[in-house]
Amino acid sequence: MSRRKTEEQAAQSDGMSFEKALGRLETIVEEMEGGKLSLEDMMKRFEEGQGLVKVCSAKLNQVERRIEILVKEGSPSRRNPRRERD
Repeated sequence: MSRRKTEEQAAQSDGMSFEKALGRLETIVEEMEGGKLSLEDMMKRFEEGQGLVKVCSAKLNQVERRIEILVKEGSPSRRNPRRERD
């Protein structure tokens, strides 16, 4: 049951914003570093954290690709091709 719940949480986290996922990840790290969790709870948090890391990484990759496109579109040769010829 705990694995299923963690998988469901990871699936739900796909719709979450980068900031919310990162905030939850920071909370998980604090809980784990606090030393008050049982081994079972530590594993649950770890699994949830792994899902959140994937979400954050995917969102960062999307932003990076968008930035690359914007930079290419904003280069002088693409902005105003007529000026380059004059």
